[in-house]
Amino acid sequence: MRGGGIGERLARARRARMMTQGRLAETAGVSPTTVSGIESGRILRPHFGTVRKLAGALEVAPEELLLSGDGAQRPGAPLSLAWAREAHEEEFDRELEVASDEQLDTLARELEEERGRLQRLFAEFPPGEERRLIKRRIRTLSAHSGSVSAQVHSNEVRAGGSGRSSEEPSGA
Repeated sequence: MRGGGIGERLARARRARMMTQGRLAETAGVSPTTVSGIESGRILRPHFGTVRKLAGALEVAPEELLLSGDGAQRPGAPLSLAWAREAHEEEFDRELEVASDEQLDTLARELEEERGRLQRLFAEFPPGEERRLIKRRIRTLSAHSGSVSAQVHSNEVRAGGSGRSSEEPSGA
């Protein structure tokens, strides 16, 4: 089933975590046929226990796999990790500029946790295409983390909270 069904949401979440269907099945404790069946649309209404296992293996809430993306903001809510993965650079920067300090801190923490998870995953794979994809994702997350840090610093300077801007030399 195309167009935002559970299979598409499962596949999107699995790919975002850089997992194969087999690895997801093994981690979740379900059969690879089940994962393939859900993603392909052969299994349209999986048992909630299966969805819960898959969500746990993907480190997402079961609702993210079950709820339709039509109008739902949860998976792509601004300043969430899922949103950061999908946002274009201009949108990402625009949202950072209007974000609260608390939102920036939360996003920075999520990005750092994801970067650490991907670094551990990178170490598990032998050299090859999957490792290159993981490395590319790590670079993207690092760039996002740098943008968040720059915005936090900019907010501090504007608020007069950094204490460094007028005392340190500006040329490096």
